[in-house]
Amino acid sequence: MHPIFHLGIIELPAYGSIIFIGLLVGTVIAMLTAHRYEVSRLDIMLSTILATIGLLIGAKVVYMISVLPEIVTNFHYVKSHIFKTIVYMFSGYVFYGGLIGALLTYYFYCWWFKINFGSLMNVITPVIPLVHSFGRIGCFMGGCCYGIKYNGRLAIHYPYNEFEPELNLFPRFPVQLTESLINFLFFLILITYAKKKRPNGSILGIYLIGYAIIRFSLEFLRGDVERGIWFGVSTSQWISLILIPVGIHILRKTYMAQTKKTVEKKAVDKKSS
Repeated sequence: MHPIFHLGIIELPAYGSIIFIGLLVGTVIAMLTAHRYEVSRLDIMLSTILATIGLLIGAKVVYMISVLPEIVTNFHYVKSHIFKTIVYMFSGYVFYGGLIGALLTYYFYCWWFKINFGSLMNVITPVIPLVHSFGRIGCFMGGCCYGIKYNGRLAIHYPYNEFEPELNLFPRFPVQLTESLINFLFFLILITYAKKKRPNGSILGIYLIGYAIIRFSLEFLRGDVERGIWFGVSTSQWISLILIPVGIHILRKTYMAQTKKTVEKKAVDKKSS
């Protein structure tokens, strides 16, 4: 585990460095596949730069919301440690917040430049789990988002980490690497599915359903408390429960639109013949 990369006199955070590499790789793959849905490479690049800003803002905002119960519970400490509390509230990120922020920014870009949002999403969505896979490797390197106490096969016993001083007290389940592998496999499935032109937006619906189920399940293997717990369920699990019906709605809407177009086309062809 190396939370900081030392390159001579330069020090780089492992998480940020690895996810930046993931963003570059994902953007290149999206640009190479953009022609399938008649989206320009320039739009892929520019919209992704803008979406990265939305990702950072969304991930930070949802993290702040997720730690609110802990702050309220320990309000007696907060009153005398205002500065430390503010630093703590800005110290982390939540993936779902980043996903929502990025999707909203992509939507804004499409609205502003009159681009079909569904087409853009059919290009972008397959690489989301790839970028996320890189991110979870960054989490593992940095020692965040760690797993529950675990003594079985493949258990990880972290060395001392100044950012997580209690992390090395027990062996942990390698939940970050597990999610990284699952996300990479999910990427392969989606990129293969997207080779044939699909209804605009349908791949986003599939992703939301699939990842929501994956994330809800993996949360039971997480051991970090920063992710927030509401009524015994983590913040990410609540969001997962919301995103499943959202994904189903998107799929239903896209395929209904596709069916309508097919029926109308057949009617026109029949009339012309």
